[in-house]
Amino acid sequence: MGPATLDGLLKQSVPTSYDDGTLVLAVPNDFTGKIISKQHRPLIEASLQEVAGKPVALTTCVEPRLRTDPATTAKPEQPQMQETVSKNPAVRKSGAAGVLNSRYNFENFVVADCNRFAHAAAVQVARAPGPPYNPLFVHSKVGLGKTHLMQAIGHQVLHNNPDARVVYLSAENFVNELISAIRDNRTAAFRNRYRNVDVLLMDDIQFIAAIGGPTSEEEFFHTFNAIYESDKQLVIACDSPPRQLQSLSPRVRSRLEAGIVADLRCPDVETRIAILEKKAEAEGVELEREVLEYVAKKIESNIRVLEGALTKICAIASLEGRPPTLQAVEGIIADYSTVSEDQRVTAEDIMVFISAQMEISQQAMVGPKRSKDIVWPRQVAIYLTRELTDLSLVDIGRHFGGRDHSTILHAYNKVSELVADNEKIMWLINNYKNALQQP
Repeated sequence: MGPATLDGLLKQSVPTSYDDGTLVLAVPNDFTGKIISKQHRPLIEASLQEVAGKPVALTTCVEPRLRTDPATTAKPEQPQMQETVSKNPAVRKSGAAGVLNSRYNFENFVVADCNRFAHAAAVQVARAPGPPYNPLFVHSKVGLGKTHLMQAIGHQVLHNNPDARVVYLSAENFVNELISAIRDNRTAAFRNRYRNVDVLLMDDIQFIAAIGGPTSEEEFFHTFNAIYESDKQLVIACDSPPRQLQSLSPRVRSRLEAGIVADLRCPDVETRIAILEKKAEAEGVELEREVLEYVAKKIESNIRVLEGALTKICAIASLEGRPPTLQAVEGIIADYSTVSEDQRVTAEDIMVFISAQMEISQQAMVGPKRSKDIVWPRQVAIYLTRELTDLSLVDIGRHFGGRDHSTILHAYNKVSELVADNEKIMWLINNYKNALQQP
């Protein structure tokens, strides 16, 4: 549970009785009670059970005397709201809306095939916020650079226009601030804050419906419309494309798809080495090429973990006054590795699997024929190879009959588009991925 949730809900609530395994929690209003019951009951009951050593049921009751007087709470909140969305980045302070991390800029972002389109779109948005790249929806798995790109946009917009109103926050903080605003009768100030911005950067949009339910989604819907219709910029980040956000209503999903949708894929080994080189250079530590290659091959699915491992290596190098040996690095990053040698998927594994599942011979898959019954399974196999291995486009082409990288990229993009547009194909591909990754 985040600090904003704790402040907005539990600090305004008081336990009143405990009887026969049931704890009664007094809350200031029905809204707070519903949010606690629907969204946070399992976590609270699990925590109570850990303390009591036995199951504890949680129930709520409304106690109007717990209500905070809006006249006393609205005024202290207002300065913080002004500070977190200040036009002058020099006076930005930490708050629920978050602050921009100085390390997350375009100069520090390593561009490669896995993120080239998303980077190009982000640069264009930073140069000219608003139409036609509105909204910009960026999605990827955890730790592949979504937050970096979003905050880089914020930095560049403020560099170009120091008077711009730029707000960066997570969906969780959006929901928690909304809860507090409703509780304290400050919804007008909340809406003024988020609907009158030049750029809204919202991270982890998938939590909007999951955390707050229909009320939060409705508020986001109208916030989106207000910003969009004012020709101001929205940048949204998520762990999946809009079509897969089934917890959100169709009208919200359709708006998220109205602009540019860009994904960031897992970087190949060459890109991971480049990221490590840039990070080591920034830390002022020289590392042997074999060390960088070893780390890049051991940590393949999360850039954040990759950089964390290198930070540890650089810290030890600084303490010891010399670069670590490869043998030392093996021990240093043992706990960071995201590779399981027993579960690695190869291009050959994928070919065998698709050959069996889609009833096509491996020889036909890598051969020159282009009939529909061969091209589709071949494209699926290429897509899965790109998604599940760290092979470059050129290497994948070698596995599929010596095809050039542009052909491989076309096949990958074709399947990507179908996955985004066709729910049946999305589930088919996901099932294939899960089957291939099973131990």
